[in-house]
Amino acid sequence: MYAPPPGPPPATVYAPPPGPPPHTAYAPSPATAYPFCQNASELSAYVRSSLATLASQGWLSVPLPPDLEALYTRLFAQSASYFDLPSDAREKTAFAAPTGKAASDEGFSDIPGEKQLITLRRVSGTPASLRETAMAAWDATGALFLDTVREIADSLELEDTHIFDEMSCEANGFAEKVRASSLLRLFRYNRPDGTLGTKKIVAEGHKDLGLLTLVVGQSPGLDVRDVRTGAWVSVEETPPPGGARLTGTLLAGQTLTYLTRGLYAAGSHRVSVLPPAAPGDDYRFSLVFALRPTPDALIDTARFAASPLVGAFPPERLSFEANNYPHCSMHGQPARELFRCIAQQHWNVNIAPEVREEQRRLLASGSTLVVDEKGRGPDGAGEARLG
Repeated sequence: MYAPPPGPPPATVYAPPPGPPPHTAYAPSPATAYPFCQNASELSAYVRSSLATLASQGWLSVPLPPDLEALYTRLFAQSASYFDLPSDAREKTAFAAPTGKAASDEGFSDIPGEKQLITLRRVSGTPASLRETAMAAWDATGALFLDTVREIADSLELEDTHIFDEMSCEANGFAEKVRASSLLRLFRYNRPDGTLGTKKIVAEGHKDLGLLTLVVGQSPGLDVRDVRTGAWVSVEETPPPGGARLTGTLLAGQTLTYLTRGLYAAGSHRVSVLPPAAPGDDYRFSLVFALRPTPDALIDTARFAASPLVGAFPPERLSFEANNYPHCSMHGQPARELFRCIAQQHWNVNIAPEVREEQRRLLASGSTLVVDEKGRGPDGAGEARLG
């Protein structure tokens, strides 16, 4: 059992949240059933009606419409074929990620005995066998992200419901050659040997750094923390509605938590996999779509403070050198500065065990991690806070 994510009590970081977004109510249970959605419009309406759950828990199970499920199913099949390629195949070597701390920055990475992954952040950085479907999947998911951040702005009673648009522009699609801050990551996790029913944790508990993340699974593995009990919930074990085969889980990230002063909690989650259920069931696959602020977008927290629910931010200006996140405000500063401040307090769950343990050791000693001026962590991801 992992301890709850660390840090000062919320009241010492943010003012006490005044409550859930208006016109909604807290979900009675994380296991509440969700409806079948025929199309993207119905999915957006469901998310809008469930924002209180996303705000309070930091995660929300979402039904995938048939067209979106079909698109993700194609990408799962293509990713399985990609991961099955031999290690010296050109589609792997030509897109190999850096080693060490940068192993999850961009490209293909193999963490022996644990998982393989490929991180996509631009069209030219995507193998040809994945490119068309991966870019279509990102575009479709990006439309959901944009609808959601606008609904979140409305839930905060902000007059400007497009307040997130500039920082969320990567939701409109990846560029050909310019590396995005946002990412699409494809995973293949190794199932452990052992007794059926005995789980192995392959990604420790963490919170994502950005605005929103969508995790799509085709078998159980994603665990989320129920804030009411502190227990881990295997959120993908509940069968999707309408005969669907894939599960979707929407997660709030730490950037969203900061900009809403804690009204939207960042969702704690981890990945644990079971031994094979049948011959040939050697892996668990997942797709992760992460919307992060575009680095050059200018953030002024006074615009968010205009919400009667969010209220005033602390007066001290955000400073990487002062390490004052989140007890600070931003005044026309680029999003990369916020991302850099968040990233220096986190270690990465998607690099080799010995490297992430060293990052963990540094944080435990009271140090912060090195983050470059482009807002990249020591590994380009830095997705987990010491826990």
